[in-house]
Amino acid sequence: MSTPPPQRPPRPDEVLAFHNGDTLENIPVIRDDAPPRPPRFPWKATMTVGAIAAGAGVCLALVLHQQTGSGNRDGSALPQTTRSITEAGRGHSETAQAPPAQASPSSAAPSRSVAAAPSCVPVTYKTPSGPSSCEPKADVCVAGAPWYVEDIEGLCGGPAPLQAIHVISQPATGGDPGSTYCLAWTGSSDGAGRDATLLMNAAGYQCGAYLVGSDGQAIQADGTSVFSDSPQSCEGSYPGTRMTYPGVLDFPNEGGAQPPAYVCVAENSGA
Repeated sequence: MSTPPPQRPPRPDEVLAFHNGDTLENIPVIRDDAPPRPPRFPWKATMTVGAIAAGAGVCLALVLHQQTGSGNRDGSALPQTTRSITEAGRGHSETAQAPPAQASPSSAAPSRSVAAAPSCVPVTYKTPSGPSSCEPKADVCVAGAPWYVEDIEGLCGGPAPLQAIHVISQPATGGDPGSTYCLAWTGSSDGAGRDATLLMNAAGYQCGAYLVGSDGQAIQADGTSVFSDSPQSCEGSYPGTRMTYPGVLDFPNEGGAQPPAYVCVAENSGA
């Protein structure tokens, strides 16, 4: 077996030709056609720098917090810039947290109960053409009230009920023919009736109420007495009001010697 002759080393021009893409003695060169890889991102270096920056930020925050706390205590260590930022942030927070203005109850719409049930009744004084006003229902329906309502009995639930009147005295008046019979109210009451003084032929200014006949007349032309032994249906001089109402007189000072007398009472309510 023969030994191959030793290869000579490449000449410099052949080495230069090889690096320029030529082959050495026609030997093909295998080229890598794959695109070059992009350079890798330096994650390790970035994470290291980030950790260092975070640590420095924590340290700085602690230092600022201590300075801020001491500045709040003695009022001198807080820098002017930091103080301005703190006050601005506080003002913004208070503005953002301020609740919206609410309408006061007085500016709201009237309640349903007020709209459905008015507190007063439109009325006129004594007659349909009298001065108008608005009065509570209780004052319109009470016996002796001068307020006119077209359907007074419908409003008040029927005619005025019988009123008890306690005659505590019957003094002589001197014969003034201003009123045949009238009552001077004493202002006292026992809860079951009112106390009054029964006057005859008294002056009109002394009378709180007049005793009238069933037709509402104070002086009866036929001489019929205003007293009765049974309840009367009293026709008022002012229909549509409670100025005239049925009453019963008792005489507690008589000791039962004088029986109760039913009358029609016309309240004296101004001109």
